[in-house]
Parts: sequence; C-alpha cells; structure tokens
Amino acid sequence: MASTNDHGTPDPQVTPRAAGHRRYSAAYKARILAEYEGIDKQAKGALLRREGLYSSLITTWRQPGLDQVP
Repeated sequence: MASTNDHGTPDPQVTPRAAGHRRYSAAYKARILAEYEGIDKQAKGALLRREGLYSSLITTWRQPGLDQVP
C-alpha cells in the first residue's frame, strides 16, 4: 500500500513494494555474474544499484549447485 500525505492523497515519492521474493532466472544470474566478474570495484557497485541487487546475492549465485536459489 502506498503511503499517503496529510491530505489523504497518495504520496508520489513512495512506490509500493512487490509482494513476495524476487525470482531470478538462470539466464539472468549468468548474465549478471559474467558482467560483474569483468568490471572494476566502482562499476560493480553501479551494477548492483542499477539492478537493485545486494552483493550477498552475487556470493550466493557463485556457489556451485545453487541454480534453484530465488
């Protein structure tokens, strides 16, 4: 539910969050990992911000056999 201001109208600065966990396809994970591995530290931060990801996801996705991780 979006936040409202004092006048009861929706606040355009607050966007509602999606329900549940995000799911990532194997192709998306592979693409992000390949891009992440080929760039410098500053660009890695920019990539994570652009995609809305945390570095812990990258660590998890690197682990072998975890193709089913959401």
